[in-house]
Amino acid sequence: MIIHIRLWMLALLVVGLAAASGQAQSKTALARELAEYLLGKYGKKGLQKSLPALTREIEQLATRYGDDAFIALKKVGPQAFELVEQAGSHAPAAIKLMARRGGDAVWIVAKNNRMALFVKYGDDAAESMIKHGEIAEPLLEAFGKSAARALNAVSGQNARRLSMMQQSGELARIGRTSELLEVIGRYGDRAADFIWKHKGSLAVASVLAAFLADPEPFINGVVDISKLAAENVAKPMAEMPKELAVAAARSVNWTVVGVVGLILLALLTGWRWSLSHRKKPSVPVTQR
Repeated sequence: MIIHIRLWMLALLVVGLAAASGQAQSKTALARELAEYLLGKYGKKGLQKSLPALTREIEQLATRYGDDAFIALKKVGPQAFELVEQAGSHAPAAIKLMARRGGDAVWIVAKNNRMALFVKYGDDAAESMIKHGEIAEPLLEAFGKSAARALNAVSGQNARRLSMMQQSGELARIGRTSELLEVIGRYGDRAADFIWKHKGSLAVASVLAAFLADPEPFINGVVDISKLAAENVAKPMAEMPKELAVAAARSVNWTVVGVVGLILLALLTGWRWSLSHRKKPSVPVTQR
């Protein structure tokens, strides 16, 4: 029985080694095939490497990062070697992104801050950067995934509008910005157009809360947001005199007022006393 078990284990080991050897040979063959393709497309002068040297370099890259390395190199070309090295700890993510998006991914992989945004926020962030370029970066840095979803749902015009609102501080002044961007992510350009046109009304907290709770009636024009904003602004203004009076009363230092009152009372009493005790002037008697 023991002999049979050992024979089975030996057979499995041989099969495993054969499979590993076959995979290694297959990887080497793929690396050589890709090296020939790259040399044919870019030439020896462009690559400055021989076929054996380029084959080894491709094989090493594929051994380290998997078969996506073959796809990335074929789509992006020899520039991928430098980009992977530059990506550092983000190299595995860079390989996968280039394998999926080819040359479109180069703009992201070439900059560490863009790669960091992609690694942190995922494919939605990469898509938004590819779609809208530099406009996307500050929005992603400020609002993360909600900004990515919003940018992916809108046209270039509305992406520029969001960028302008972010730079001017209007998005921050409106408040609850991530929730506002999620609405754009769901409704796309319709929501972005509405927010752009009514950003002043949305700066009223109660109006913003109503909009976020149920955006569709606002976007479709069923609810008049301007009228709602006017009503919610007028009501607090009507209540301001009462509120100001209460606030003023609370802010008075009554101790100081009391002391000043006593001093004034004492001065007034003294003045009246001095008047009552002042001697009347004598009237001279006229002699006849």
